[in-house]
Amino acid sequence: MYKLLAVDMDGTLLNNNRIISKVNKEAIKKAVEKGVNVVITSGRGLKGLDNFLDEVNLRGENQYLIANNGGTIYRTSNFECIAYKGLRGKDLIKAHGLSSKVGLNMIAYTHEGPIAAEKSEFTKFEAEYVGTPVKIVNFDLDIEDNDEITKILFSQTEELLDKKMLELPKEFYTEYNVVKTMPILLEVMNKNCNKGYGVKALADELGIKKEEIMCIGDQANDIEMLTYAGLGVAMGNAIEELKNIAQYVTSNNDDDGVAKAIKKFIL
Repeated sequence: MYKLLAVDMDGTLLNNNRIISKVNKEAIKKAVEKGVNVVITSGRGLKGLDNFLDEVNLRGENQYLIANNGGTIYRTSNFECIAYKGLRGKDLIKAHGLSSKVGLNMIAYTHEGPIAAEKSEFTKFEAEYVGTPVKIVNFDLDIEDNDEITKILFSQTEELLDKKMLELPKEFYTEYNVVKTMPILLEVMNKNCNKGYGVKALADELGIKKEEIMCIGDQANDIEMLTYAGLGVAMGNAIEELKNIAQYVTSNNDDDGVAKAIKKFIL
């Protein structure tokens, strides 16, 4: 029996209208009633996930949320951070200088929400797509070297992002975990941070074995958790690389793929 179900959000639990369907909600409810720890496991920061917890009844003392691609694990009752593997303020300053040099828009995530040095199309996108307003701060004055920065996002048009990625120094890819998670987004994280790490850290905390874990996702930042899981499930709309490593491919996110996988393997 699976005891831990880690579910990605965008492109997985959310449909293309960025809504959790009634069918998906009901399947999650039944899985929880059966004793399964259902954990939203997302690249989003805390503020971009908070509102969804009540929709799926996953707010409680013994319920958890894995955010920032595995870099932070929160207890959903009070958002206490029980595990952190993120970046620091000095990493943000370095990335900001690099983004200006290469020509990439940039925002960063903290526990309190996203921040940026200036308004841009990217800060507008973050507010509209994720629903989290971006606070504009002076990086030179407001950021200390040891501040906790959960992750950094670079953005550029779909046509230009791949070109800009080639302009980043090789050392940058060596020092950090850099993953393209959308055609316009490049995520920068702690070198040892990924969703697989986050799922393992929570499973160890709960005393759950690898073979008792099921993970569902659709993008490159889901690779490590699907590889780690006892059962890795790719969405029908997932990238081919993820489908190739998954043990099962479910329906797409507009066809309740999460619910269908839960019904098949848990219920």
